[in-house]
Amino acid sequence: MEYKIRFIILLSLSTLVFATQLSKNSIAYKIYKNECNAKVENLLHWNTGENFPSLGIGHFIWYPKGVDEKFEESFPKFIKYLEQKGTKLPHWLNHTTNAPWKDKQQMRNSSKSIEITNLLIKTMNLQALFMQQKIKNILPKLLKSTPKNKQLHVKKMFNKLQKTTMGAYILTDYLNFKGSGTNPKERYKNQGWGLLQVLLCMDDKENPAFSFSQCAKKILLQRVKNAPPSRGEKRWIKGWFNRINTYTK
Repeated sequence: MEYKIRFIILLSLSTLVFATQLSKNSIAYKIYKNECNAKVENLLHWNTGENFPSLGIGHFIWYPKGVDEKFEESFPKFIKYLEQKGTKLPHWLNHTTNAPWKDKQQMRNSSKSIEITNLLIKTMNLQALFMQQKIKNILPKLLKSTPKNKQLHVKKMFNKLQKTTMGAYILTDYLNFKGSGTNPKERYKNQGWGLLQVLLCMDDKENPAFSFSQCAKKILLQRVKNAPPSRGEKRWIKGWFNRINTYTK
């Protein structure tokens, strides 16, 4: 009960902190709205049916000890980024590489959740920079994982998107949302669903934002079709598509 009271107080005070963190017209705020519904209480989240929590405005994945899923684990990388920026971290966070909770219930009742949430509220701008830095360095990685005869197409689609009004948002959001598509582990039936797969699908003759959106939906429907039935991924399609619809608005 004490934990819950402290957590409610933290969330109440965080509204004032948040107001100074992100511009509502920024790419970071749009991603925060996509991932957390623009609510600070969703900065620390554990999806039903998943074995790990997701943290921050970008819902960075963090695996508990003993969990090894196919999805890219990004929260430890963000912690290293904070260290490079000189951010003061909770003492215990300097001595662990795994999420300190084994399940959602334990996370809800842990004092460490308060410390992590407080850290996430204070570092919203750094989370935004962390995500945007990833997109600046991603093209060489994408090309390295692309067959030579398709590298020009991927580069062209990437550059065309960057030049559009929504391009920076689309690329940053989708990379954070579904990964680069270069990790061989992130596959169902040997088919990926990341940024690379969407760029490969795009039609050079169509509007870049429209083509990306259509291809993203196609790729994600393919993912759901290929996913193990036990994961029940069909339940996420509506939310995924709502997110992708923001790419052409």
